[in-house]
Amino acid sequence: MTNTLTKDQVKQFLTARKKSANLTATGVLLCILSSAPLLALISFAKLGSSTPSVDTMTALGVIILLIIVATGAAFFIASNRYIKIYEKLEYENCTLDEETTKQVEAEKEQYASTYTAMTITATVLCIISAIPILCGTFFTQHLTGNQIDSLMTGSVAITLILIAIGVFFFVKTNTIEDGYDILLQVKDYTPQNKLGRKKMHKYATIYWLIMTAIYLGYSFSTENWEHS
Repeated sequence: MTNTLTKDQVKQFLTARKKSANLTATGVLLCILSSAPLLALISFAKLGSSTPSVDTMTALGVIILLIIVATGAAFFIASNRYIKIYEKLEYENCTLDEETTKQVEAEKEQYASTYTAMTITATVLCIISAIPILCGTFFTQHLTGNQIDSLMTGSVAITLILIAIGVFFFVKTNTIEDGYDILLQVKDYTPQNKLGRKKMHKYATIYWLIMTAIYLGYSFSTENWEHS
């Protein structure tokens, strides 16, 4: 099936795509960040006997984690509202008139510098995210067992923050860039690739639901949140 899009439909699609990009990226950022407060609280609890117990801090951390994940889910739902009506364009062919095609190509070219800058920023953040953990190893020989655990757990929390920010930029910029590619039917959205994406779409949702269930099930049953 081929959809013939008017100039107004293209404009509405790109506007919805940009709104969705911000919401989806924020939702992803929150989901990645959700474990950081938990790890920070566990790290604090391991500092000494005068601090609250690890169990108390873990319980508080899990409550915060669930609140943050729930907020992230709200962003995903809001994002889906904007792009749901245009979802078929990711899996079905579309055609634009010559004038509209040139306009979309021009907008994509104009966005190219922003896309490059955000991709570079995201890549750098994800690469350097390992630095807090590596730096923590420099001090382990001067610390006791609980202090080492506290330091490394806190370092992982900082790593998650850096990764979350990096992934935010990745998701936002690629969601917008993909909007142009969908309309122009290039890269991952050629007619052949769209057919493959349509087949895989129904399995993706099932996969992520299973992975989330496994993560939460293992974490709750073992109470090993700092490692899971």
